[in-house]
Amino acid sequence: MAKAARSAKQGNARSWFWAQGLACGILVATAAPLAVVLAVVFAPAGLAALAGPLALGGAGQEEGPDDGGRKLAGVMLVYGMAAALPWLEALWGAARHWGMALDLLSGMRLVGVCWGAQAAAWLLSEATPFVARLVLETQVRARQSRLRDARGRLQAEWGMEEKEG
Repeated sequence: MAKAARSAKQGNARSWFWAQGLACGILVATAAPLAVVLAVVFAPAGLAALAGPLALGGAGQEEGPDDGGRKLAGVMLVYGMAAALPWLEALWGAARHWGMALDLLSGMRLVGVCWGAQAAAWLLSEATPFVARLVLETQVRARQSRLRDARGRLQAEWGMEEKEG
């Protein structure tokens, strides 16, 4: 049973890989300038997906060992796409000419804004666990302090001795 499930999972992975290859081939064949711009603009997200959780520190460790940095890369792609959309729309409207694509890439504004957005996504994914832990620990310490004060008041009201421990 496990062997059949593993074989089905491998078959799904192969067909997904084949579909991605087909989509990339169609993109390169029909809109090569757009494909080049996308490759340059989303290079940091691609590197995050390839580097995996070990090279990126804490961000990939929560997702599990088989994640491979894909969740982080997905977040980086969303931020990068949001930043790149106006330029990609202009490139699409210019009938995907090589001149327009090279102008976008040589101006470095597109690359700088998109890479900055992806860097912000990476920074947020790294900082969020630490900030959340800090906030939760602060809340726990404040609650502990309030409970200790309440216990002290109750012990004083009831005439009980405060015990160590």
